[in-house]
Amino acid sequence: MRTEEIRARVLTIHDAPKLDPITVVLQDVGPGQGRLIVECWCSAWAAYWGGMGDRTLAEFIASSDACYVSGKLLPSKYTKRDEAYLLRIVEAVQIAIRGGCTAPANERN
Repeated sequence: MRTEEIRARVLTIHDAPKLDPITVVLQDVGPGQGRLIVECWCSAWAAYWGGMGDRTLAEFIASSDACYVSGKLLPSKYTKRDEAYLLRIVEAVQIAIRGGCTAPANERN
């Protein structure tokens, strides 16, 4: 058995509207390759991209359509409710990666 330490960027997103805290793991595993792991309220989703061009995973996720990203994260069997929930999570992740604030405008510092 071989163990390897991998560098990753880990974010915790708080105060996203109507969502529990979200943990996001972004792993750039090679040129144009990355793995995204998202966890919210004891549910987790993961996806791998092997053809992102010269972008990092964060750049790729931030510039991709939220429906595309959530579609990659969804399991093979899901409900419309699951799809809508994960889409809201992905939108919060994209805002955080872009450096935005997920709090309502009147609550921002």
